[in-house]
Amino acid sequence: MIASLAFAGAIVFIVVAVVWTARLVHVGSLDAQELALKMAVPEPESALDWPELHLKAVVAQPDDQLVLVSVDWPAHPGQSAMLLLALDEGDVWSMSLLSEWCAGQASVSPLRCPPRRLVLRRRQSLERVHAQLLAEDPP
Repeated sequence: MIASLAFAGAIVFIVVAVVWTARLVHVGSLDAQELALKMAVPEPESALDWPELHLKAVVAQPDDQLVLVSVDWPAHPGQSAMLLLALDEGDVWSMSLLSEWCAGQASVSPLRCPPRRLVLRRRQSLERVHAQLLAEDPP
């Protein structure tokens, strides 16, 4: 009885370890793939072409659908930009994620999606924010 419980526990432990390892490999491959795409751009024309962003400030409009985001590129301290984003209708989590990332100085990877859509993904995580880019103050 005890041996079968120990065996079952070992199997559960192995399965959890394999699933966790697969998740880490998946997240790491996403980071590497996005970085490779960004490095193919010779000269970034937009903050969305930067390989990494840090959110300096997140300011929501009263309806919480429009968000003004101040970002900078950590590798180039002098470069910063302002983004005006429209969050998806009924999205209740994006604003809290953006605020959390800003407070924690999280590394964020931007990804363009046509037309004028973008996805911000926290590096080393699967947390994402989907939005529409309304305006950008060029870097």
